[in-house]
Amino acid sequence: MEHVHEEIADVLIYCIMLSDRFGFDLDDIILDKLSKNARKYPIEISRGNSKKAR
Repeated sequence: MEHVHEEIADVLIYCIMLSDRFGFDLDDIILDKLSKNARKYPIEISRGNSKKAR
């Protein structure tokens, strides 16, 4: 578990540095992606279904 913890930290640090480098706002990026996922995978269709939506 310690290794997983460290890898997650590494990924997050990289993402923060990359978004800073390109001038992206992390809140905007996350909210935009959550919105896209909600449209692509509506709860009423996706819940309990492991099939890939198209």
